[in-house]
Parts: sequence; C-alpha cells; structure tokens
Amino acid sequence: MFLIAIRLLHTAVVVVMVTAILFLLYCGWANDLSRWTAIAFATVSVEVVIYVGNGWRCPLRTLAETLTPAGQTVQDIYLPSWLAARIVGVSTPLLGIACVLLLARLLLNGGPD
Repeated sequence: MFLIAIRLLHTAVVVVMVTAILFLLYCGWANDLSRWTAIAFATVSVEVVIYVGNGWRCPLRTLAETLTPAGQTVQDIYLPSWLAARIVGVSTPLLGIACVLLLARLLLNGGPD
C-alpha cells in the first residue's frame, strides 16, 4: 500500500515539474515574466537541488526500490516505462532552453514586470 502512495506521489511530482518546465518555456518564448514565472522557477529549482543532492537520483525511486520485494521489477511511477526512462533526458534540455530564454528576456527587459 505504501508503494502505491510512493508511485502516486512520484507521478504527481513529475507532472508538476514537467508542467512547470513547459510553463517556463512559454514564459521565455512569449516574454511573459510574472510572479507565476518565479514560482515555477523556484519549484523546479528545489527539485533540481534535491535531485543533484541525492547523487543525480530521485529519492522517491530509491524509496520505491527499498519497498519492492526482491526479484520484482521496481515500479516507482505511473508512467509508461519508455517515458519514465526518458523523462530526465527530455526535461533537462527543455529546462536549459527555458533558462536561456528567461535570462535573455531578463537582460533585454531590464527585469520582470
């Protein structure tokens, strides 16, 4: 039962993070800098610090591994396995592009509105 809760939480975190990254891309592209941009950036920043601080590994994945019985495949998230395996590889470049766009907007505009 606890493993189901971990999977649900992990799925929710991924959905929030991907949504925040896509929102940051939109903000950078559309030159729409607001408090919501700052909130999305702070949210993603906290996730990055946790991920890097845990040795480039999601702590929820580690927890799911400890809860999975020996010999069974670790299921730590409710996403198709092909997507779960690529989420970091896809979201990281998107976040990098968003950061470059946002930085360019900040430099060109002289700061947020």
